[in-house]
This record gives sequence, structure tokens and C-alpha cells, in this order.
Amino acid sequence: MAVISVKVSDEIKRKMKEIEINWSEEIRNCILRKIKEKEKEKILKEIKEMLKEIKVEEGTASSIVREDRDSH
Repeated sequence: MAVISVKVSDEIKRKMKEIEINWSEEIRNCILRKIKEKEKEKILKEIKEMLKEIKVEEGTASSIVREDRDSH
């Protein structure tokens, strides 16, 4: 496992000591959440780019709606 150091002010360090929290685990979870968020943003951006490249013929939406209505 890699080690990452974080600098905080003396006041923050004092407050951290007052609260009984596993700060290593808390920070790991925060980093993982941020990684997942950024990965989702990247995938969404890629999907949007793909959608821009797809050409849809005029009238396609209305024909799909009509087809769906007729199937009921």
C-alpha cells in the first residue's frame, strides 16, 4: 500500500485528535468517492461525444412513437 502525506494546520490537527475517527479510512473513502465521481464524468463526456456523432433521420422520433402506439 502506498503512503500519502497531508499537511493541515495545527488547529485542524488538534480538532482531529478531539474526534474519535479513523482518519486514514475516512480520507481513503473520500479519495475513492472522488475517483468514482471523476470516472463517471469521463464516461458521461465520452457518451455525449458519441451521441453527437450519431445522425438521426428526420421523422425518426415520430415514427417510433407511432409504432409504439400501434403495438398496444
